[in-house]
Amino acid sequence: MKIRNLTLALASTALVFSACEKDPDPKVPADNANIALATILPNPDGMTGAAYLQLIRDEFPQNTNNNNGIPIPYGGAYPVIEGNDIFVFPGYMGDSKNELVKYTRVNGRLSKTGTMKLPPNSSATNIVFASAEKAYLSMAGLGRIAIFNPITMVQKGEIDLSSLGVSDNNPDPSAMLLRDGLLYVGLSQMVGGWVPPQDRPYSDIAIIDTQTDKLLKMITDKTSGISMPTRPIDRYSIFMDEKKDIYISCVGAFGMVKGHNAGILRIKAGETEFDPTYRWTITGADISGEEKTAGFISAIRYVNNGKAYAYINMPGYYKPGEQGHTAIADLAVEINLYDRSMKKIKGLDLSNGFGVMLALYKGTVLIGNSSTKAKGIYSLDIQTGEVSKEAILTTVGNPILCHYFDK
Repeated sequence: MKIRNLTLALASTALVFSACEKDPDPKVPADNANIALATILPNPDGMTGAAYLQLIRDEFPQNTNNNNGIPIPYGGAYPVIEGNDIFVFPGYMGDSKNELVKYTRVNGRLSKTGTMKLPPNSSATNIVFASAEKAYLSMAGLGRIAIFNPITMVQKGEIDLSSLGVSDNNPDPSAMLLRDGLLYVGLSQMVGGWVPPQDRPYSDIAIIDTQTDKLLKMITDKTSGISMPTRPIDRYSIFMDEKKDIYISCVGAFGMVKGHNAGILRIKAGETEFDPTYRWTITGADISGEEKTAGFISAIRYVNNGKAYAYINMPGYYKPGEQGHTAIADLAVEINLYDRSMKKIKGLDLSNGFGVMLALYKGTVLIGNSSTKAKGIYSLDIQTGEVSKEAILTTVGNPILCHYFDK
């Protein structure tokens, strides 16, 4: 089954660490905590390991551990947060309990407040909230989108996209975005593994009318050579700017299929077709301040005014014989979407693919980084571009989530 090996590609690159790594520090107090932190600790095979979710206070610098962490499925999509609720997905490869779990932050502590049973091998990846009582859950393993009430955690319906599948009955619905009553769904179109067919370097987006919950149409970019719109486990790989233009980060078969390029496509405000004037190929692109060229975007976070921060997987840093899940080859960059340029962020080492976390915090960007030297989270000043000299928060394991609750 094609989802069995998918985690290797979804994680991009990963330096593996033992899940039995010990926590050297005493327990971290969680009273009145206002940051959700999740970490992942792979075993040497990269396919198994442990992951933890916890709350901490925004006190920096800080050394954290997993002693107070709640075990969550290894290899699942990044948890999704809405208000004070944290939604945790099952393992992507179907090797954990088949359920979506909701935790709620109450007085600075996490409580398990709901579960929703999912079909086996759902590979649930992303949630978009239409209202307080209606949300959409993409199930990449089944080619379907579940409609559910996030308050009661009861499924209310389903949208079957199997007819859009190429060479199989599953188009692999991935990250999604809601704009003006329409749900835009990235379709990875993976066949027989974790990549699309070699003879189809295309990008497909399904568009759903959320008033009727019916498929409006599927749009396809056939001319750019850019493929695989959105990274399935990353909700931020499809986003809007202030103009309400949609940008889609496409991973281009993770660089594993000849003729498939990674890049960014756009759907302009008020339109439901790809913008033919905006097709930015990332594969092979230059990065200011960096001698090697880009591969694909392994993580991205939009900030404002066309500026985003990202990690770029860099093929030139792979060592001979190294596989994607063992290479430390992800470079932090600043992206200007409007002039289609990238600039290396100074002061950060290359990271493995597990630690490429990006978050917003009080006018700064929090950047996860798992290098040969350390694992933790750094702070970047958006105005000056300066990075903290050391990690403001150290982690046991690779940081995959750091969310600040501002209320």
